[in-house]
Amino acid sequence: MRIVGFGHPDRNDWVSAVLSTAAEIGASPTHISPEGVSDFAAMDQGTLEWRGALDSAHWLVNSSSTVLEGGAPRSAWGASMSFAELEGSRSVMIVEMPECPERLAEAWGAVIERIRQIHLLFIEHSALGAIAEIEGIEPESLLSSIRYKGLVPIVCSYEPEERRACIEHALGSTEVLTSKRMGSESWLAAFLCELPLSGPGIVGLEKAARAGII
Repeated sequence: MRIVGFGHPDRNDWVSAVLSTAAEIGASPTHISPEGVSDFAAMDQGTLEWRGALDSAHWLVNSSSTVLEGGAPRSAWGASMSFAELEGSRSVMIVEMPECPERLAEAWGAVIERIRQIHLLFIEHSALGAIAEIEGIEPESLLSSIRYKGLVPIVCSYEPEERRACIEHALGSTEVLTSKRMGSESWLAAFLCELPLSGPGIVGLEKAARAGII
């Protein structure tokens, strides 16, 4: 399973955490980031070879907070999804609370602009309420509303304390409990690794959602 992620050079971000856990499970992750750059905002996006990196990759993983890092990271973020479409890779978008929570609306707006390019949208549990407020809907209706309005194939979230994964998809809603408590990034990594192998339909989704960490 090849997973490509566009992450921060210091690898202290959500994308890098997902890739690290995926590697532990047995996936072949590729971390794409400008090398030798201390200022992420000043990166040269022309140095990133998306076509080669995404060749035969199943998933491309991005984070909503990347757009807040500056113009160059935001442009590279958008370009990665465009190349993913061309190469047949499926785009995963992680939406989490940024370091400056008041900028969540800006990051969420950028995601909405690209919503038709996203195959799997993962909303971190702590961001659910804030995004629901931005959208003007109840938190319990957020995932289904986004999937319906944005036509995203899969919209999901994971609550670590309750071990509960909630998934909205074309066949309806699926809610499962994992066998053990894990971090949200670990659940997402396991879900991404298992989903292409778990078979079609709701049974396959439930199997992938219950995936544990080896």
